[in-house]
Amino acid sequence: MGHEVELKLSLAACDHQKVLKAACLVDQPVVTLHLKNTYFDTPDERLNQHRVALRIREKNGVYIQTLKTKGVSVNGISRRGEWEWQLEGNELDGERLAKVWPEALQGIDIASLEPVFTTDFERKVIDFQWQSALIELALDCGEVKARGKSQPISELELELKGGDESALQSLADELGKLVKLKPENISKAERGYRLAEAGGER
Repeated sequence: MGHEVELKLSLAACDHQKVLKAACLVDQPVVTLHLKNTYFDTPDERLNQHRVALRIREKNGVYIQTLKTKGVSVNGISRRGEWEWQLEGNELDGERLAKVWPEALQGIDIASLEPVFTTDFERKVIDFQWQSALIELALDCGEVKARGKSQPISELELELKGGDESALQSLADELGKLVKLKPENISKAERGYRLAEAGGER
């Protein structure tokens, strides 16, 4: 299990290039990924009720299953448990899930899980050092879709890979001098559930 520590911020889509051209990032390589995520839950959304997210991500043709447990998010900085496995295709691996399945969800038949919503976006990623911390900067632009409805995604994520987490806010403050950034405490998964609920009954 890993522990994810990241600072999530919202920004205007037109400001993405300004972030990429920031002086502290100019000489860093940029990796562009196309990410399509399908989120799963029970018909009565038991996972969401316990703040657990389960998805399969297709990243440039590779499928990755991810389980994230209940976390805490304050001023955009979130901390939560996370497990990942590479898959052969776009189907859940129940055997692996069963080994780390949260105690609060015991009794749920993993085979009963079904797709609830998807997120589809382009991510530009830069890894670099900032104040002795290793940080992954990701700019996401795309949309979340559920039951025939959609909402745009335009986010900046700063994930701590090593070092002091205070560097995340320090970097955000520096980038905030160039573009308007707003702490985002609502995850893409939460937005997907809200959109699904707004779309009516399945």
